[in-house]
Amino acid sequence: MPAHPVRIVLERPAHLERIHVVIRLALLIAIGLVGLSSVYWVLYLALPAVAAIFVLRDGGAAYLAEEGPRAVRVLRWLTGAYAYLWLLTDVLPTSSSGGPVDLEVELGGLPTGGSVLLRLAYSLPALLLAVVLSIAGGLLWLVGAGFVLVRERMPGPIADFLGLALRYQARLVAYHLSLVDRYPSLEESPIAHAAA
Repeated sequence: MPAHPVRIVLERPAHLERIHVVIRLALLIAIGLVGLSSVYWVLYLALPAVAAIFVLRDGGAAYLAEEGPRAVRVLRWLTGAYAYLWLLTDVLPTSSSGGPVDLEVELGGLPTGGSVLLRLAYSLPALLLAVVLSIAGGLLWLVGAGFVLVRERMPGPIADFLGLALRYQARLVAYHLSLVDRYPSLEESPIAHAAA
């Protein structure tokens, strides 16, 4: 089977700084207080609708050619931000390219207005798996944060799981936006490990 069209290349640092754990906690508390979790549900419903508008207006090929690269840039930045929040790097994303986290998306398929809207239903099982991975990731994040505070290192198995959850989430969003036809999967993609 060919490689998944959505891949994350992540250069994990040999050590993580303790101060960034505190910064992440402050950011996560602020996000929780603002109630951004409800924004996710709005986006889940709105993103395919917006994509369908573009597809109906311009056609599937034009959507991928014109809007696809813009969507990938935003998704790349979000992937970098999540990698930071999930203790996979100490580098905040400052642009949509460069840095220790790179998202590669091979745009493909030929979306139609109907196929884009059907992603609302088709991606529900993948969304449920993403929720389960996020809950487990949240628990492992607490353990990983403790390791970073004590040893300034993230245990490899925890980092691997958080990387898997991040990769799956990026694949889900790319599929949900009809940027790729391939359903999200847990299959491996390159993750570079820093030398210890």
